Amino acid sequence: LWWDPFIHCPKKREITGTMFVRITMTRTAALLLTLPALLASALDSQSCASDAIPLMTLANGVKMPQLAVGTCFRDTVADGTTPSSLPSNPNFFGFLPERTYRSLTVALEMGYRHIDTALVYRSQKAIGSVLATKFASGELQREDLFITTKLFHGSMKGLTRIGSTLELDTMTPEEVTSAIEEQVEVILEELGVGYVDLLLLHWPAVMDSKDEGNPARRLAAWKVLETMLSRGWARSIGVSNFSEDHIERLMADGATVLPMVNQIEASVYLQWDKIADYCREKGIALMAYSPLGLGKQSLLNDPVVAAIADKHKVTPAQVALRYLVQLDYAVLPLSTSKERLGQNMDTFKFSLDEDDMQKLSALKSKNEGIGLPTPYGMS
Repeated sequence: LWWDPFIHCPKKREITGTMFVRITMTRTAALLLTLPALLASALDSQSCASDAIPLMTLANGVKMPQLAVGTCFRDTVADGTTPSSLPSNPNFFGFLPERTYRSLTVALEMGYRHIDTALVYRSQKAIGSVLATKFASGELQREDLFITTKLFHGSMKGLTRIGSTLELDTMTPEEVTSAIEEQVEVILEELGVGYVDLLLLHWPAVMDSKDEGNPARRLAAWKVLETMLSRGWARSIGVSNFSEDHIERLMADGATVLPMVNQIEASVYLQWDKIADYCREKGIALMAYSPLGLGKQSLLNDPVVAAIADKHKVTPAQVALRYLVQLDYAVLPLSTSKERLGQNMDTFKFSLDEDDMQKLSALKSKNEGIGLPTPYGMS
């Protein structure tokens, strides 16, 4: 569309410096005039994509997108016989927050607006960096996003870093209160925002802990979240990996706000039916992490899942996600692939029929998760 004098003018050498400056300025001005329209078109496209993701209404009226982009990038398969998946570092065992930059950037450009993270994932600084770029350019505003994060995680030697987890079994409730208040500050600093949309207690206790002090520590941590809710530093609050017994005890011990969300592991191969039924009865929204289980190593190669995918002309992953969506879960799959991120968004473009749902529900008898402890294993 541009008229270039050095291409179209037969007397190139007769173009004077003044003429070139004027032509260049004209081209620059024209380009500047088109940029807002191009940017608006791109933003409209992102808006249409994000509008396709349904919103779940939490107990306090806050709207939460049903699909989130996960940011728990880790390689935790290395052991005595199985090397890391990193060819250049076969001994690696830990989190890989550097993968967040590209994944989140692509996801936001595609229309994702719900981001799931946690202090222990080490991805919050990367998220903050990506968001700072989007905010500075005007592509996004804080109000466009829904940020979920988690704290109150027991230590895991060799995997987690000091400061992101707590030696909970040795702490008094007063020490927990102080530590959780500090962790909230760290979260907001790392994300570079003034508030989060959903703040969760990551675990009810140290994994598999039967310590008798666990209920008092949970209550102390929860009271901090209630304060953050009243202060506006969190728009909603909830729990993760909690059984129905944990929630009942929390309320009986003196909590004044019922958790608005319970984020638990759930997939075609794993369902905590009692927890899910309790949450639905109480109006507690469900979120499913690891919704694809062990991925291609298991449920994505299941012949039942594959047959239903062929029937609807979609992928096995889309079937696995759609199954949870129709059970009223919010889902947070993890991917660095633009193609798979797009496929995850297309989960809302088809529906499973009753026969599909019954066949998929039968697969939960496999009871296969990613290896984390049962929610019922902690006092």
